[in-house]
Amino acid sequence: MAENGNTQNLQQPPAPDPELRRLDPLVGTWKAKDRTQDSILGPGVPVTNTEEFNWLEGGYFLVQTYDTNFGDEPAQKGVNYWFYDTETKKFRIIFFSNNGPFTEKGNRYEGKLANGKLTFTGPARFQYELDADGKIKANHDGTITVAWWLRDCDGNWKPWMNNTFTKIEKNG
Repeated sequence: MAENGNTQNLQQPPAPDPELRRLDPLVGTWKAKDRTQDSILGPGVPVTNTEEFNWLEGGYFLVQTYDTNFGDEPAQKGVNYWFYDTETKKFRIIFFSNNGPFTEKGNRYEGKLANGKLTFTGPARFQYELDADGKIKANHDGTITVAWWLRDCDGNWKPWMNNTFTKIEKNG
């Protein structure tokens, strides 16, 4: 009891949802060099990415920073906050980038688990395969592949690119 006779409410927050552990293989710094397919955005172009994933202290959010170049266009840079919504049983991503101001529809993704895959849908769609433990799957060589789709003029999802990320070992 406090000196004034009232008990202090020192409730601890709940532990991070165990579903977040599915994202553990992403932690680290990754690079990729690939190519988009022809799409609603125009002809396919070379793509280079550097992405870094770290858990925010507390373990409730996976923070991703990225630097992506599509052909000769200026770099797209941003930060994504990945989390798990226990009530809806869905993963969510909110992102901020140098591509323009935040909008509710344009800067959010929702992720669902089905058939051994984790698929995120928002302005685009991207998907990771899961391993036998239900975590994001690393390929036999340690790389991680992400498949991407964009909507066409009729609103149908069409394959856009596959990124294969190679982990960069940090010094020290």
